[in-house]
Amino acid sequence: MIDLRQTKEYAKYMRMVGWEVVNFQFSIFNFQMFIKKIPLLGKVVKIQRPQFISKETIDEILISQKPIALYVEPPLLPLFSPLSQFSHSSSCFLPPKTIHIDLKKTEKELLAGMKIKTRYNIKIAKKRGVVVIKSMDIDKFCNLWKSAARKRGMWLPLGKEITSLFESFGLNAHILLAYHDDQPLGGILLICTKDICYYMYACSTPEGKKLFAPTLLAWEAIKLAKKKGCKIFDFEGVYDERYSQTKSWKGFTKFKEGFGGEIATYPETLVKYSNPIVKLLL
Repeated sequence: MIDLRQTKEYAKYMRMVGWEVVNFQFSIFNFQMFIKKIPLLGKVVKIQRPQFISKETIDEILISQKPIALYVEPPLLPLFSPLSQFSHSSSCFLPPKTIHIDLKKTEKELLAGMKIKTRYNIKIAKKRGVVVIKSMDIDKFCNLWKSAARKRGMWLPLGKEITSLFESFGLNAHILLAYHDDQPLGGILLICTKDICYYMYACSTPEGKKLFAPTLLAWEAIKLAKKKGCKIFDFEGVYDERYSQTKSWKGFTKFKEGFGGEIATYPETLVKYSNPIVKLLL
């Protein structure tokens, strides 16, 4: 299955947020890499979830691009020769561990695979009058997301990233919003490829959490992905003990685990620095 980061839509998104995109062809395989120039330092190159990569392709990239840092984030089943010149990175760009829901199962089977509390919360949300609708209003979703982030003490300026992602994927981007008495409670931004639906951004108001709107939203997202013909619902990130940057994910990891599914653990992110000083600066 082609990963989200190797689609032409994702390439469009990366260009919109300031990265150069270069397509690399090797035999019958090709992948896209993302390049950003850092003033006074040089180029950072990242290759994310390629289907195939080899030492020969890496050598060619090192010669042609001369990056100060080259990152490779392997797919679940890496098909490349050992990259002995690389080391394991202490951080990652993409979620290194996630949960996959098998959408080939029936809705009844999916519900049966959930934890009892999760199924119960879906029923309670409906009973309390929470309604989930599809929307194309990315501005409303962004405002909800930013408001929820501020209340959690987060000050990440991701409005441009969220909007750019939505616009890049067009009809393959889906927004679900939850309401109660016409008041917005939260939402989810989904991105679908041919086989996988990704749970990219989600948010909820304090009132939404009390009414279990996030649980109903996630269930409606899973059903929508199944309706769209996707094979896998990817929760796009859970806590991974290998990376300290994911410690803050423990809370929503418990939430996501309630929906069942299987843990998918990616190989560690690889990095090659041009020299030891660059490692200290990045």
